[in-house]
Amino acid sequence: MRKAYYYFSKAEEFVACALLLAVVSLVFISAIFRTAGRPLNWANDVAQLLFAWSIFFGVNLSMREKSLIKVDMLLQKLPVKVRKYLQILWQIIIIIFLISLIAYGIPLCINSIDRQFSNMNLSYSWATASVPVGSILLTVTSLINLIKMLKSDDGTYAEGGKDLC
Repeated sequence: MRKAYYYFSKAEEFVACALLLAVVSLVFISAIFRTAGRPLNWANDVAQLLFAWSIFFGVNLSMREKSLIKVDMLLQKLPVKVRKYLQILWQIIIIIFLISLIAYGIPLCINSIDRQFSNMNLSYSWATASVPVGSILLTVTSLINLIKMLKSDDGTYAEGGKDLC
């Protein structure tokens, strides 16, 4: 199971980097064509769609690798046990929030079926589906991190600091 999760994580990292590269490329190419007098109206819609997905993939990678920005000056002044319990509590709150995003994201996705991107014949549900799908991925990562926190002495869950893209 660990090996499958490792390969899934690597595939997710590749997809996140590819999505980010595609968004930047589309916006750049669209700006060049707009300056040349030939705007690519569909490029902004596609970039918006890909950006919605890249956000959740990127956050999931950051959460897995402990690369999220945090301010923990006050937390570091607390005893290790208190720090651990607070981090576990925050992780549980994050999981509850993600479950609510899944619960509200699925109806949002269903309600967006008839709405279309302005310059494409594509349902806006493809963009709103990123919320429940991304939240499911984040919930799995958060549960894994919670288990690691519970097993650790100080409430940590990853080494962090790796370059992702």
